[in-house]
Amino acid sequence: MNQAEITKLMQESAQDAVSYINEEYGVQLDYSIESIAQIDKAILWSIAKLKDETDRKQDFIFVICNMLGAYMGETFRKHIGGEWLYDDSDPNAPTVMLAFSGHTFAFPGICYQKLVVDVNTNVRRYFEMAISNVTQ
Repeated sequence: MNQAEITKLMQESAQDAVSYINEEYGVQLDYSIESIAQIDKAILWSIAKLKDETDRKQDFIFVICNMLGAYMGETFRKHIGGEWLYDDSDPNAPTVMLAFSGHTFAFPGICYQKLVVDVNTNVRRYFEMAISNVTQ
């Protein structure tokens, strides 16, 4: 996947997140830094929905994490900058990260961490730390 393709995919995924969160929960995401706090809530809401997704659980996890991670990354890009990277060095687990100023940020990965591994993960705090790492 080339740079233009991954950028377009992540922009579209971020817009999908905006539409999905608005339609499902009546919450408007506006690409503001403050709106990232809504991503933590959306993941908590998704945990409840995950229990209903018995047949397509893995697909649901993949889609939610990528949409919400794309939204976080696109918000970061709008305010700070950066470019999307697609790493397919492990064909069984391709990774998408946002790169800026010598740092990479796994926004879809942090969403996965909260949704699947540890509900206490704070994605807003991760986002704030990402900004802090590149603006100090």
